[in-house]
Amino acid sequence: MRHKTTVAAGAVATSALLLVAACSGSTPTDTTDVDPEEVSGTVTFWTYPFSTIAEASWWQPYVDEFNEEYPNVEVEVVMQAWQGREESLVTSITGNNAPDVVYFNPDFVPKYADQDLLLPIDDLREDWDQFYDSSLEAMTWDGTLYGQPMLMQLQTSYCNTEVLEEAGVADCPTTWDEFRDAAPAIQEAGYYATEYNGVSTLNHTFYVYLWQAGGDVLNEDMTEATFNGPEGLQALEFIQEMVDNEWVPQEPLSIAEPFEQTDAGQGNLGYVMGSNLASTRQFIDPDVIETVPPMSNVEQVASGSVGAWSIFNTTESPEAAQAWVRFLGEPEFLEDFLSEAGYLSPRADIEGLFADDPQIAGGADYLEHLRTGVQHPNAREIIDMIRPHIQSVLLEGADPQDALDAAAAEVNGLL
Repeated sequence: MRHKTTVAAGAVATSALLLVAACSGSTPTDTTDVDPEEVSGTVTFWTYPFSTIAEASWWQPYVDEFNEEYPNVEVEVVMQAWQGREESLVTSITGNNAPDVVYFNPDFVPKYADQDLLLPIDDLREDWDQFYDSSLEAMTWDGTLYGQPMLMQLQTSYCNTEVLEEAGVADCPTTWDEFRDAAPAIQEAGYYATEYNGVSTLNHTFYVYLWQAGGDVLNEDMTEATFNGPEGLQALEFIQEMVDNEWVPQEPLSIAEPFEQTDAGQGNLGYVMGSNLASTRQFIDPDVIETVPPMSNVEQVASGSVGAWSIFNTTESPEAAQAWVRFLGEPEFLEDFLSEAGYLSPRADIEGLFADDPQIAGGADYLEHLRTGVQHPNAREIIDMIRPHIQSVLLEGADPQDALDAAAAEVNGLL
């Protein structure tokens, strides 16, 4: 079920600013039968580092290929940083300088669609039936599709077998209790049992433990916070247990470090609850990685996401933007991109992509356990409200229930 929420005026400062920017915009046009040589304009394309794809130059051969069919379209590839992603978007929109095409995750769509900033793309392609329903549903809001899926991401759980061997731990943990049993031995061997990233999105951190405990962030109709219930308390106390026992390194609790500088990147963790294996294996020997099912407690849940290309309706070149996005959804491009970046395919007609790579291919077996976040127009604001209270427990010793209740009061005020 999808929910459309009306946000009270003034609840979020950026909402009013975005509404001003949305006063005029393009309308979708059917470009499937348009002569490519009649399509012209400039497409500003915001992309981000995807695993090993970290440079704008990677895209140039595909821009050249696209231009063979659309010679009068200029695609300007702009490599953006993940850090400060939301702030950069808001700044560009309020400055009337929004990108034409941008990468979105599911929790971005409700907010920007609710502000009437996105171009509907239901009629962009004729082969939507080749995309997994789950990938399309993740980018749909109020019955309208606003993003063309490009990847499905499952944060794969794994252990470092060398660390486990030195610690005398026979099996990689797959439940909270098994982790509790293994953690002291891993610590005694001179390693960290796992890592908790306090500055990352809660979609991959606190929320995952909350879901594994059987809880949820909001109630079913998204009118009230529920993360401060017994399940949320159990999740936060489990994270606090890891921090207090020093089963996790301290730096990631408050500092965003390059992966290669972290204990995870240096192979000093016994267990990792979720990671992109393609990027991880740039620094960790694949031979010591043992992939395992997602962690479970009350429920078995893996973090991950669906990634998609969305088009801002402020674009001055809607036909060109739609043509570029359609190109990025073709199987030929996706096979190259996904093979390089190590993500799973949103298209069912792309088969055998990682036939020679069982570590990545195995992730498809757990997509049914994938949770991607909270699909709400203020999902990002909700994260920003909760995170400081989680940090107050982990870094300042605040009472977990008091912290969750304080966060819930803020979120309820927003809702």
